[in-house]
Amino acid sequence: MIRSVSHYKNFDQKLEHWLQTQTFLKFIKVTKDFYLLCFFWFLFLLLILRLFYIQIIRHSYYDKLLNQQHVSETSLQAKRGNIFTDDKAEKHIQLTDNITMYNIFVDPKFIWDKTKFIDILTPVIYKHFCELYGMQAVTKIQCIKNIEQFTQTQIIPPQPQFFYYGSGIISSWYYFYDQTWYDLQLQQIISWFTLETTSNLIKTRLDRMIYIGIKPKNYIGFFANTNFLADLEKLNLDYVDIQSKNYIYILPDKVGNVSKDVIPLKNILETYWYLSNFPNLEKSFYKQENRYVKIISDANPLIAQDIKDLKLKYYQTRSNDRIPLLHWLWMESYIKRYYQYWSFLSNVLWFVDKSNNAYYWVEQYFDDVLRGKDGKIVGRASAWIGPVWANEFELDEAQDGNDIYLTIDIGIQKEAESIIEKYHDLLQDDSISVLVYNPFNGQVKASANYPSYNPNNYNDAFTLQALGPEYWYVIDDLSYIENPVYIKTWWEYRLATSYERIDTNIPKYIAKNGYGPQVLVDKNIAMAYEPWSVFKAFTVAIGLDTDEIRFYDPYNDPGKVKVGQFTIKNADEACLGDRNFLHAFVWSCNVWMVRIAQKLGKEIFYNYVDKLGFGKITWIEVANEDWWFVEWTTTVSDARFFNNTFGQWLLVTPIQLAAAYWAIVNGGYYVKPTLIKWIFDKKTNTYHATTTNITKQIFRPETAEALKVWLFSVMDQNPELKYAKVDGYQLWGKTGTSQISYKGKYMQWVWWTNGSFVGIITKDDPQYVIVIQVRRPRQNQWWFATAGKIFWDLAKFIINYSLIEQ
Repeated sequence: MIRSVSHYKNFDQKLEHWLQTQTFLKFIKVTKDFYLLCFFWFLFLLLILRLFYIQIIRHSYYDKLLNQQHVSETSLQAKRGNIFTDDKAEKHIQLTDNITMYNIFVDPKFIWDKTKFIDILTPVIYKHFCELYGMQAVTKIQCIKNIEQFTQTQIIPPQPQFFYYGSGIISSWYYFYDQTWYDLQLQQIISWFTLETTSNLIKTRLDRMIYIGIKPKNYIGFFANTNFLADLEKLNLDYVDIQSKNYIYILPDKVGNVSKDVIPLKNILETYWYLSNFPNLEKSFYKQENRYVKIISDANPLIAQDIKDLKLKYYQTRSNDRIPLLHWLWMESYIKRYYQYWSFLSNVLWFVDKSNNAYYWVEQYFDDVLRGKDGKIVGRASAWIGPVWANEFELDEAQDGNDIYLTIDIGIQKEAESIIEKYHDLLQDDSISVLVYNPFNGQVKASANYPSYNPNNYNDAFTLQALGPEYWYVIDDLSYIENPVYIKTWWEYRLATSYERIDTNIPKYIAKNGYGPQVLVDKNIAMAYEPWSVFKAFTVAIGLDTDEIRFYDPYNDPGKVKVGQFTIKNADEACLGDRNFLHAFVWSCNVWMVRIAQKLGKEIFYNYVDKLGFGKITWIEVANEDWWFVEWTTTVSDARFFNNTFGQWLLVTPIQLAAAYWAIVNGGYYVKPTLIKWIFDKKTNTYHATTTNITKQIFRPETAEALKVWLFSVMDQNPELKYAKVDGYQLWGKTGTSQISYKGKYMQWVWWTNGSFVGIITKDDPQYVIVIQVRRPRQNQWWFATAGKIFWDLAKFIINYSLIEQ
């Protein structure tokens, strides 16, 4: 009889009883070894289950994790598409380029003979700073300044800053300063400045840079924007160190809470559009070992090749038991946008910075087209030797950006730039702009501004210097009021008010280029002005198109007309008396414009003004075009309405003016202006041409034909236009001399006018419309001595260049 399990007092007895009742386990003897064996079998079962879970169920997850740890990903930077234009023979001229530049690094931790390493590297550094500095030619003075900046030592004696305060007052020590003595010192320094004499300076600097240990400060970057630097100083951040005025470092020892301390710096970087250049800014707030020290920046390909040759030389002569001395000298490549013709067409192109950010005009407008798409190489890697490309890898090729071909004729553009540079010196104006346009297909053939700038070195527009005696006229001559002058208050540089400009107690500053950021603005696209008489052609066209006026309609001109509290006058006595409308157009009579306005009324006039595109952007392919200001019927007063009919109290840009004139030249149609001839798609290897975009008909064809006759009559009958005539050719156009408003009042006499001319080449076969604006000429206030002469020079060239027949 089998006893009940409940009779047993412990678990062993219970288990033994159960085993004895099982037939197949009857002969197993239960011992402590048996329990141990079961325990290990249980662990083995768990291990099997775990392996099954990892290798089968979670296989994809762990395979991906493994790849992340043992895969190297190398970025392939896409090359930005280039911008081209054509010459007369339709040969493509490349305006931009993408140059591979290099930053040179060293890891001090693995330099086993620092003295020898520095001796090898010193001649290369001298060559970089004094022979091949980036893509620029290096003068002896620039070489010395480069070495000064690198070694952080003063070689050239500082030249004192002399301030011109106004009214003939200059810094007191100016009269005791001997410039001859300074020039003699400078020549002596230049004469002895060679690699041999400067080697010790370079070696000392390298010795300070290449060390093993923790860096006392972390480099952020070089900043030229004085307002940014002033605002940063004003924050009074203990952990920010500004050295040599422009170099910013973080002092980790003075950082408390990184997440908190980084916020003020992030905010100011974002305010000045710098933040995107520093994706890992927080890392600079932590202590860092002195690894990967940047020796030089912006080394060009020839310097990079010298370093490759040195590395190869010392690799071949290495000892078997040592890594080559230059093995830990690295080069980091990047692509830099380069404008090989410098200031040529810069007002159309603008620039791309070192971080590949495009700014304004064509570069920014077509950024998505030009930028391309970066690629990458993904493959197995070793922790010791890096990528192992012998193994399988994935290649995602970079897609280079597409190329853009402009409508600009390089011959006309080059001549236009040359002519306005010459006249800028003669007329002493603020600026000159020229626009040349084909009225039938909308293609811009030239767009020139002067003063201009070099997009390879655009920082000159933002770098300030003392306003010295050589710039006396900017202070004492009120006509230079638009030239920016700055003052420093505490840590901030800001624009001076009109009263601060003439305050003889305040030191003042001016941009290094003498003009400031305004040179970066395309005057044809983004700077408006009051067109005055060149606008009269549209009022006449509206009158003709609505059948309100005819050529020989008579009218009496008293010389002035009263409108409310305002009096509108003519500029020329030739308008007085009994005249007809054609005579009034030839002599640009303002009273006659009022007569037309009274016939038209506001609704009709502003409806046409709207259709002509004033107060709107033209949609030409540039970023940041502005529409400027035109009143509308519901808000305009009678006085302003009458003034608008002859171009006062409204703002237009030359491109708007040109586009509206094209509707007169081509038979009455508004053609959208364009700068783009083709876009070359590199992926499909095809050219995509732009098409002529006729948006609307504004005038009847007979109106346009009639106005051509009127415009030719202006050139033919007005003796003042002899300055713009080209012998043997029938040209037509309209003139304008507009007064500049200052503090709500139109000013008079020289330097308070803008000279304008719109000319068409030629009467019977119009091929080009030319719009010229001379802003504030100081040698003559009238259009015929300013814009008229420029038109004459440019028209002569275009006629010969384009082989236009008489």
